[in-house]
Amino acid sequence: MLDFTFSLPTRILFGSGARSLLEQELGNHSITRTLLVYGRGSVHQNGCHQEITEILKTRRIPCVEHPNCGEDPDDRFVAAGTALALDCGADFVIGLGGGSAIDAAKAIALLAANKVPDIWEYRQRRAHFSVPALPLGVVLTTTGTGSEGNGGFVISRQLTDEKVAFTDLSTRPRFAYCNPNFTRTLPRAVLTDNHTDVLSHLLEQFFSMDETPGIVDAMILEAMDYLLRNAHALESWQDSYSTRANMMFASTISLSYLFSCGKKIPWILHHLAHALAAIRPISHGASLRIIIPGWLAWLASQPAYGVRSNDLCKKLSVVQPAELAAFFVDHFSSLSSQLHPQLSRSEKSRMVETLCADEAFLARAGLRKADLRNIVDWTPNDVKCSPA
Repeated sequence: MLDFTFSLPTRILFGSGARSLLEQELGNHSITRTLLVYGRGSVHQNGCHQEITEILKTRRIPCVEHPNCGEDPDDRFVAAGTALALDCGADFVIGLGGGSAIDAAKAIALLAANKVPDIWEYRQRRAHFSVPALPLGVVLTTTGTGSEGNGGFVISRQLTDEKVAFTDLSTRPRFAYCNPNFTRTLPRAVLTDNHTDVLSHLLEQFFSMDETPGIVDAMILEAMDYLLRNAHALESWQDSYSTRANMMFASTISLSYLFSCGKKIPWILHHLAHALAAIRPISHGASLRIIIPGWLAWLASQPAYGVRSNDLCKKLSVVQPAELAAFFVDHFSSLSSQLHPQLSRSEKSRMVETLCADEAFLARAGLRKADLRNIVDWTPNDVKCSPA
């Protein structure tokens, strides 16, 4: 286990009756004006918008709204939100929704505090961002992002179609109000994407680059096993508070840094998924379902990941690591998720070239161009089964 520091400064206000906790939490902050960042119609359908604006009104906290965040928040939406925050004098930001709105709120909070309009300035001149982000909070309405408990955010650049992950610990939310009832109206396709996203976070952190599995890996294996065994509960989502609550909390802890403690995570899978999403207009969950099997097949061929591949096989009752890809192909098919075409030759080439241009990523992950080609070239025809 590597040396590490761990803290979870975000207060998780969890449950269907946690509204009173949110009211108290807002009273703990000296807020003169807040900026609300959210997407489109869903925050009105699930009651989230009405509840938070009522609370702000009761506490006499003025708010300015920045709606219409897209599924992949981009630099233009973030720049507009930053200008709005500065113009209205907002000293607190609240993201309502899922990962997209939360990520946009984080970027806006960071830029507004430093009075910089362009998020790409942070990528190029990070040292110049000396001021911590404006304090922010989250009202969560999905069950797959994990963004409510960390300082990471993903923003797209319209000019170049890049999709880039940023990290700044000052953007970790002060609180996350997680009411499972806000997720009752989620469409089945979104639930499938959320389920896929949580699994991907757990898988990536399990397949770390340290040699000896430990207590953190044991927790990850149990969490994955629970999600896989209970995936059928997505069918009764609206009627089962327990299912909604467990899925929501699984998402929160899956990316809270807890499962990264003492581990070196290369995040190969998510780099590939972001590269795909930049060239094909599909959801993050759909891009992960395309990439995960080939990534697992490649891991099974790497001696450095042999112990972890075998441990995962034992937990999932899979005979050998070469069959893990087939296991997850079958699992995703069982979710009745929309099937997307396999990668085209052009997509494969563009993805590999994009990632090969990031020499720091290749060095950090110990990857060669041939490794990336092996992952993206995998197809379901490559499935290997043990002899009967």
